[in-house]
Amino acid sequence: MLVKKAVIADDEPKIIQLIRLLGDWEKYGIEIVDECHDGISALTSIRKHKPDLVLSDIKMPDLDGLELIRLTREEQIESRFILISGYRHFEYARSAVALNVVDYLLKPIDEEQLNKTLEKACREIDQSRENKENRQQLELIRAKQDKEKMVHFWEDFIFWQNPGRKERMQENLRSIELFNGEYHTKFSEECFMMVFMCSNIASLLTRHYSLLEDEMERRIDRYFGEYALYYYHVSYLGCIVALNFAPEYKKQMRESVSALYYSVRDLSEVYGELYLNLGVSSIKTDIRDLKEAYYEAQSAEWGRLITMQNGVLDYSQIAGLKRVSDLEILSAAELSEITGCLKYLRREELGYVFQKLSERSGLYGNCYPGTMADVFFRITDVVRDEIEDENEQLLEKLNYCYLEARTFPQLIKKIYYVLDEYVEGEQKKSREKMGKPIAEAVSFIRKNYGRSISQSDAAAAGNVSVTYLSRLFKEGLGIGFNEYLTQVRLEESEKLLSETTLSIKEIAAAVGYPDEKYYSKLYKKTKGIKPSEYRKIYG
Repeated sequence: MLVKKAVIADDEPKIIQLIRLLGDWEKYGIEIVDECHDGISALTSIRKHKPDLVLSDIKMPDLDGLELIRLTREEQIESRFILISGYRHFEYARSAVALNVVDYLLKPIDEEQLNKTLEKACREIDQSRENKENRQQLELIRAKQDKEKMVHFWEDFIFWQNPGRKERMQENLRSIELFNGEYHTKFSEECFMMVFMCSNIASLLTRHYSLLEDEMERRIDRYFGEYALYYYHVSYLGCIVALNFAPEYKKQMRESVSALYYSVRDLSEVYGELYLNLGVSSIKTDIRDLKEAYYEAQSAEWGRLITMQNGVLDYSQIAGLKRVSDLEILSAAELSEITGCLKYLRREELGYVFQKLSERSGLYGNCYPGTMADVFFRITDVVRDEIEDENEQLLEKLNYCYLEARTFPQLIKKIYYVLDEYVEGEQKKSREKMGKPIAEAVSFIRKNYGRSISQSDAAAAGNVSVTYLSRLFKEGLGIGFNEYLTQVRLEESEKLLSETTLSIKEIAAAVGYPDEKYYSKLYKKTKGIKPSEYRKIYG
């Protein structure tokens, strides 16, 4: 049972002594923390101790019992009162019950009546505590639900490429009412702006991630809270802030962005050297443009790969830069090759793809930075979709590639180093797991897929029996020999389809299928499209 604190106030010391003597304080879990002999000292004590219970004479020097109750209520101190009265003030005391007083005691103090009143007060205090705890738990549940809704809000923005999320976001952006109902936001139809803040502060505070949240919230509230409704999301890349404000505060918003930049930059005095860049969208007047504002802020922030310096970049500063398609920088066929290299651990081919991409990236180092972001996120999406075990760790490393890069070509090289390290590590794990026999068999297949080979040939290369090799394939690769051979042949054929002008018949023969019709039928069954259709898309 939690202890209940009590203060006794009466200008007659003998009454206080009698109350102390007659009350079953220990039984009810009450601790008397102070005794007072006038109203002023009683109010001071109540302010200091915040007691659960006050036993007060109704008539005292300086401040009477009713005035003491009134001042306590005004200061929102939740003490319960038991009033003590002589006979001539009996009616006066009884009328005070209407002021949410627990009860009143008539002098001389009766032991039984005192303890009944104390018991009644303790029941009310316990019930009040329980109600407060229930309210707090309910508020925590609601806060958690709202936070989860906000997680969906930011995920729908960040992972806009996901068809399901894209459709949901498009639907919810139709009106303020739909949007607020879905995400538990409180946006109004005024002005909207997005701020994308990128910094290595997240990596500096990885072990104390809550500190980053606290630091960001304090500063965001300090500079935006007076003028705008704001929602923010902290990640390893930094912080995204969505702002909703009245038109007359446009100037203050711009000034607040600069103030926020310098405030966060000053954290270097506490956490060491950091770099910081803020991208700011144009101001929107329709909830339907909120997604566009997000892209603008992100693109402006990526502009640091062009300026090669930290600072605040407004969307207007990069909006006029040359626009190119992200497919012009990284083709669908090349992204498919990267996917295959990660999935099937083809390290040499990964190096070849990134060599071409790295050379090409220099040609686009001054193009619209939003395109650079699209290329980066297409690669990270492949990692997210294709690699399960290392997903979060690898994505974190890729994010740091962006944080540490100063130019677009430098970013591409850093991405390659991370992916190459991953493939090398996985190859090592695979060799250790499969052992020499299957490694030799896989090597034999990759060197000889263009001619007619059998499982017996591969088993001989690994110096094991056919039965044992079959088991190694199932355990190590999760597929059988023939399925793996088909996989290798079709992948190699796709390279020839996209990179050469050889006929379908010539390609079929080159990958071990003398019968062109059989190859085409097998390819369509496995890939869902004809070889000729693949060439039209990726060739």
